[in-house]
Amino acid sequence: MNVLQLAMIGCGSMGGGMALLFAEHGITVSLNDPSEEAMDQLLATAKQDGLQDRLQKHSSYDELCKSLGSPKVFVFSLPHGTIGDSVVDGLHTYLAKGDIIIDASNENWQNTQRRQGKLVP
Repeated sequence: MNVLQLAMIGCGSMGGGMALLFAEHGITVSLNDPSEEAMDQLLATAKQDGLQDRLQKHSSYDELCKSLGSPKVFVFSLPHGTIGDSVVDGLHTYLAKGDIIIDASNENWQNTQRRQGKLVP
C-alpha cells in the first residue's frame, strides 16, 4: 500500500515533527488538534520550509475524514490518558473497515489494545 495522504491527530512537538517529516516525503497531511494555535504554528513552520501545500488544518472530525481517501490513515500523537479514548469515540462513526490508526502516542500498550477492541465490528 502506498500512503499518499494521512491525518495527524495531535500537532504538538512530536506530532508536528512527524507531520513535517511526512510532508517532506511527499505525503499530504491533514491536521487536527484542539489547539488552533498549535496547528497555526505548525503551518507557519511548514511555510518556512516550503511545505505549506502539503499540510492543511481541520477543526472537526467530519472535515478531517472528508479530506482523506480510502482507506483513511490516522496517526495519533496524543498525551497518555483518556484523550485517546475521546478521539477514538469521536472518530468511530467516520471509520470504515480497512481504515488504519497508528497510535504513536506516549501510551500504555494495554490502553491501545483496549481501544482496538472498541473498533472491532
